[in-house]
Amino acid sequence: MIKKILSLVLIGATLGMISCSKAQTETPKEEVKEQTIKIVSSTVAATQVMDKLDLDLVGIPTTKSTLPERYNGITEIGQSFAPNFETVVSLSPDLVVFDGTFKDKVSEQVSQYNLNSFYFDTTSFTNFKDSIVELGKVTEREDEADALVNTLQQSVDKVLEKSSKDKSDLKVAIIFGSSESFMLATDTSYIGDLLNTINVDNITDAIEGVDSGYINFSLEQIVKDNPDYILRFSHGDTDAAKKAFDDEFTSNPAWQALDAVKNGKVYDLDPTIFGVTANLKVTEAIEELGNILYGE
Repeated sequence: MIKKILSLVLIGATLGMISCSKAQTETPKEEVKEQTIKIVSSTVAATQVMDKLDLDLVGIPTTKSTLPERYNGITEIGQSFAPNFETVVSLSPDLVVFDGTFKDKVSEQVSQYNLNSFYFDTTSFTNFKDSIVELGKVTEREDEADALVNTLQQSVDKVLEKSSKDKSDLKVAIIFGSSESFMLATDTSYIGDLLNTINVDNITDAIEGVDSGYINFSLEQIVKDNPDYILRFSHGDTDAAKKAFDDEFTSNPAWQALDAVKNGKVYDLDPTIFGVTANLKVTEAIEELGNILYGE
């Protein structure tokens, strides 16, 4: 009987030790941040960012683009350039995030309805990162915003690691076009800013007084600058634009005199990755530019 009691005591003590050990080694659950504000987003890029910041929304933009699953079934408030303000107001938001590109179009109604607004800037990679940081402050998601920006910056750092001194003087021309016309993209455009971010010279850098993202050009000027690479970026009907590019490069002998053409350094940028404004695909865009200019 005494042996039995001693055995039970030992078993109980062992289980107690195991229980205490388990309690000491268990990792505490991560604290879930409570969201205290109701947010409406009228822009796709900001909506994607707010998903990364773990923010719920009461209103989302009407778009053909795929939005994060967490926002399925949320009230649509219209397109970025023309949100339905009656719908927005009916949602009683504490904050409405607008596309900064359309600030002039919506500012009057924003004032009329006395909406607390935030204008998300996607005109360049730099402004995109700054907007994420500021949005993190406004929504009390500063740590998440900083982490996201750091992730975006890492894609730049990886590309810069692949660059070398002998390639630091690369000259690139970015031709932005549709089936009807072509222009040169400058450093103030989103794509131009990406090139600048990875330390690549855009041939428009030598043109003084440029403050527009896209400018008209003469082929004679491009022949004179003789870029090492030509990046073709189409908009609108991308298939028709690519055909127009191909026809122009084939039919006009001046293009054939360029080193980029002779050396097979003409690239059509993927329109599913590259856009006219910044979004979370920027990491893919930077990686692709790095592969083109510095090798995979």
